[in-house]
Amino acid sequence: MFTYLTTKRMIALSTIGLTLALVLGMFNTQTTAAQVATDCPTADFMDVSSYVQTQNYAQPEISVSCDGTTAHVISNGIPNFTFAATTPNDLQEQSFHWEFPQNPVYTADTTQIPLLGAIGVTVNGVPLFGPNEAPTHGYGDPYLDEILDYCNGHTGPGGLYHFHARPDCLWDTVEDQVGLVIGYSFDGFPILAPYIYADGGIVEVQSSWARTADVTNAWDAHEYIPGLSMLDECNGMTLADGSYAYFATDTFPYFLGCYHGEASTSTGQDEAPTQAGTQAQTVQPQQQGNEQRPLAGGPLSNGLGGFLSGLFGGGGRP
Repeated sequence: MFTYLTTKRMIALSTIGLTLALVLGMFNTQTTAAQVATDCPTADFMDVSSYVQTQNYAQPEISVSCDGTTAHVISNGIPNFTFAATTPNDLQEQSFHWEFPQNPVYTADTTQIPLLGAIGVTVNGVPLFGPNEAPTHGYGDPYLDEILDYCNGHTGPGGLYHFHARPDCLWDTVEDQVGLVIGYSFDGFPILAPYIYADGGIVEVQSSWARTADVTNAWDAHEYIPGLSMLDECNGMTLADGSYAYFATDTFPYFLGCYHGEASTSTGQDEAPTQAGTQAQTVQPQQQGNEQRPLAGGPLSNGLGGFLSGLFGGGGRP
């Protein structure tokens, strides 16, 4: 009897010890994961204060902070390189307060990026726009139409400078730079240079969108072809470590084809149209229709409403 009780007690104690070990192990794992998940991407953004302004514009300014759930990027929108005008709109200082999730959540369902306005922010504090121009100019592709400057950006109404394609001029070289962060989408996922490690070397990833029609509308001119490359319709993929990222490819859609996460939404702004109802091949077929949805991502206080009004009223393409 004594032996039986002792053995039983030892088994119980062992079970309790194993349970405690598992709980502690889970706690440590969750703590580590939480620490990784809450890292603030401040190191990915540039120190634009080192730029020496030689033109008659403000010095570029940017600050990045996080509150545990949201990343905040405050910027005056002035690029940290020589501005070269390609539109009638002169460069003007802005008051951007960009926000995106600090802990991005991947969703199986995709959502459309807006046709107008910002879809993300680059590491120098300048907004990223989609691959098309204003509706008054047929939603054309500004990159293929060669109306961008040497850094793949230009100014819209209100002097708001923005990129439509990868701003290679920000670095000495982008080629073969695996993991180089170009910017962040408003769903919180990074936008990387188009290079990954694969097959024992560095591979350049390509877009899975192909130009299939000779029309002005950038979205009508291109079609997503599943399996054309390793990138999905949003121009992203799941990386070897299990994280998700978009890639700034050489061809359409240049940054994003859609959101694969829960994007922040602007506040106090008028709604802007998405791709639905403007193209034969939409990014998200189940969302077709004429309805409008809130502009995904964007400044909280920057006069973007006036910019969009100017864009609809004839701004955009020179």
